[in-house]
Amino acid sequence: MSRYLLLIILLSVACHTPGASPQPLANGLVLWLDAADASKMTLDAHSHLLRWYDKSGKSNDVSVDDAASASLPLRVENAMNGHAVVRLSGASAFLGKTIRAAKGPVTVLIVSRRLTGQSGGETWQRLFSSRPRIADNDNVAPNFAISVQQTNAYDPTLFFLELDEVPIGPYAVGRNVVGNTEHLRGDIAEILVYDRRLDSLEDRQRVSQYLAQKWSVAIPKVANSWTRTGPLGPIPQRRNADLPLSDQANVGRWVLDTRFCDDFDGATLNPSRWHVNDATGTDSLGRKPALFSPDNAYLGEGNLNIVFRQQAVPQKYVRLGYQGYGSAMVRTIERGFYGYYEARAKPMDSAGSSAFWLAWTGLADNATEIDIFEIGGRTKDAAFDRLYNMNAHVWATPQSTGHLSNGSSWISPWRFAAAFHVYGFDWQPDTLRWYVDGVLVREAKNTHWFFPMQIVFDSEAMWNWFGVVDDADLPSTFRVDYLKVWRHGS
Repeated sequence: MSRYLLLIILLSVACHTPGASPQPLANGLVLWLDAADASKMTLDAHSHLLRWYDKSGKSNDVSVDDAASASLPLRVENAMNGHAVVRLSGASAFLGKTIRAAKGPVTVLIVSRRLTGQSGGETWQRLFSSRPRIADNDNVAPNFAISVQQTNAYDPTLFFLELDEVPIGPYAVGRNVVGNTEHLRGDIAEILVYDRRLDSLEDRQRVSQYLAQKWSVAIPKVANSWTRTGPLGPIPQRRNADLPLSDQANVGRWVLDTRFCDDFDGATLNPSRWHVNDATGTDSLGRKPALFSPDNAYLGEGNLNIVFRQQAVPQKYVRLGYQGYGSAMVRTIERGFYGYYEARAKPMDSAGSSAFWLAWTGLADNATEIDIFEIGGRTKDAAFDRLYNMNAHVWATPQSTGHLSNGSSWISPWRFAAAFHVYGFDWQPDTLRWYVDGVLVREAKNTHWFFPMQIVFDSEAMWNWFGVVDDADLPSTFRVDYLKVWRHGS
């Protein structure tokens, strides 16, 4: 299916105490359908809905698509966490008018479920469908939808969709806009549609928590993070080199942690601060076929230089799958914890990766990683050269060895390998924040990263991600001008 037809993975119920709920964010709210509010419905004598009124104040009401149907949508009292729901049988649903004809951003949140007795129907069933181009295939932008791709029961779930550059409507609730197809068999509790992105983690959390508390549903993973779209906007000016670029006013009351700070102006790396992987002990050997080698990391021209090159590899490593290429990993000996990590760097101009990250894999039952960036400076896809890839991984905990990943990418208007930029990361007990040139590009809740980690700079052969390096681009160098680390002061 097209990427514009988003299937949200179902999430299990979270336990919340029923009670009074706050109001959703009003800014940008253009459609609010609330099954708990009977005053916003036209019902017949048997509690069947004929019209469902928009509570946003924008008058984007929906009407039943077939008033003569023998199976009209039904309002069922005390059905989900003490509130009423609208029950659809797969025979009729609702249609609404165009909300916005111009292209722009949209955010849709829907709480829905299906009971065992409601199972069946078509495999694809629509919760919400917007189809401004009626004649085109509905999976082609600017058409979009939220669908359930299963016919069996699912628990109460909060579905979340964000898109850019689409109109909103004509739309339907519980069916495809066009044709008598893909009708929902299930319950809808509440629908919120915004004509903007929820452009901060605070906004996402506020709206999601409103629905989660009211309907006793889990907040989806996507609502626990935010990533910038578009250019950075105004760039802060550096007035004080001893403060993070993003906080020149020192709101965080930052104090330099000199154990980790380095301007790389010396002749060699400080051996009391840095370790260069040398294929001894438990050192990582690198990502095949490029072998980590100390001679590919050196100081020069005021930078830490990490080189990816064509290089002969000792035969004992060839037998392990390393051949023809060399690179390097440089990591701190000590581990750092919560704080602000900032580096001025220029990624290499090849498909060899350039990476600035935090990691600790020294314990079998506690292995974590935060990627401040992983960049492919020159790849087969020019658009990929502008992707700022951020991620956080959990490889093992005392309870599990399952892999957990939480990441996304910001699309820059410029190529990262073209110039030096300042890259920052604020790691706190409750929040993870990524910065480029002092501007916030991603924010996420800290759900698992509560363990000290080493600071790492390296380059790897990420053939499956960035593509095979073009030998004509080699040797290529990842340059780091400085590393600074701050902790919150008292």
